Amino acid sequence: MKPKKTSLADLATSLGVSKATVSFVLNGKGDEYHISKGMQEKIHKKAKEMSYVPNFFAKSLRQGKTKTIGLVVADISNAFYAELCKTIQEELYKHGYNVLIVSSNDNLEVEQSLMNELIQRSIDGMIISPCNPIENLIPILRSTHIPVVFTDRPGDSDADFVGINNVKEAEKLVKLFSKKPKRLAILTQHNSTIITIQQRIEGIVKACDNEKIKYDIVNLSSDELEINASMNELIKKGVDSFIPLNNKVALKTLKSLKQLNIHIPKDARIISFDDSEFFSYLTPPISALFQPIELIGSETSLRMLERLKETDRPGKHLMLGCSFIERGSN
Repeated sequence: MKPKKTSLADLATSLGVSKATVSFVLNGKGDEYHISKGMQEKIHKKAKEMSYVPNFFAKSLRQGKTKTIGLVVADISNAFYAELCKTIQEELYKHGYNVLIVSSNDNLEVEQSLMNELIQRSIDGMIISPCNPIENLIPILRSTHIPVVFTDRPGDSDADFVGINNVKEAEKLVKLFSKKPKRLAILTQHNSTIITIQQRIEGIVKACDNEKIKYDIVNLSSDELEINASMNELIKKGVDSFIPLNNKVALKTLKSLKQLNIHIPKDARIISFDDSEFFSYLTPPISALFQPIELIGSETSLRMLERLKETDRPGKHLMLGCSFIERGSN
């Protein structure tokens, strides 16, 4: 049989004092309520002996807050989101908040379910990098009054957001090839509803139209043979330049080009929208747009801390700049 969990009442009975006395001491208010140092020491010692663990939800109910922030990201297996989560967790922990991290894997239904689960856990606020269009999330967000901050992927014009201007940054990349592309391939593996992917495509298409460059937009399969078939078709159509829309797609693109015996940058050139620590170790090293992930994470955390205090003010949008790392593949 599973042993019974020690309760506050058990502690009080074993010491011959009231539950209130034990509660005051364990919550660090012993001096405030003039409880002797000797009794405080006895209570802490007995709590340790009896393996007492505070009831998190009961404590949260008394205080009216859980000191917990929910963080919903699109794909925690992606190095971008792993670093973003790490930064947000570290920053909020400094201010006394724990972070409950969940990953939607870019699944629309899973994301909505996870958001509802977090809300039911009485979190104090939520940070979201959504895969759903904002109109799908509004009913959930309206069901609660907790502060919400969007990071990396924006919500709407009235919501707090920290990220980059994807249209502007993507538009810049087309002019960064060492030779003007004859035909450019824009590569993704994402759900077409994701706003950042839409924005990146918009920026690249705009630049191609301005520069009179032909282009193809390809949503690559997850199957390696199908990826190779798609890439082979692009090469046959005359594509000589590639912009994968994140680092995971870039790695799959490079693998496929290698299998097709296409040499970078001799036969084709590539710029990844998103950087990766692996790119500098490849031959040739891969040129990429560097997103300031740590700064996005720290500014997102700061915005959440501010939003926890100012619930009535309009949301703010903070657009951070990116830098281009030229390594020779472009």
